Amino acid sequence: MKRKKIVKAYLTEEEYAQVVQASEATGLTISKFVKNVCLGTPLPNKSNITSSLELLKFSSDLGRLGGLLKMAISNGMEKYKVEPLLKEIRQRQAELKALVDTIKNDK
Repeated sequence: MKRKKIVKAYLTEEEYAQVVQASEATGLTISKFVKNVCLGTPLPNKSNITSSLELLKFSSDLGRLGGLLKMAISNGMEKYKVEPLLKEIRQRQAELKALVDTIKNDK
């Protein structure tokens, strides 16, 4: 759908500064922020997005660690020593995914 209409609003310097600050807090452009506010669309929380990304990075790190442990098994390390660690990594990854889902749903 092509956008054809523009909405104008005159603001004081202070009001404009508030809009800019609020849009930066959500991680949206001023245009998207104003549109979301006017249409009643829920605003994202930038700190929640940042937290989610950090948790996903940590989960990826755990996955790489698991891969290294599997490689250790293939290089002769006894499987019974590594299996509990792999199980623990899978559990922690599931917990991290649940946290990310909670953060996403919390907006």
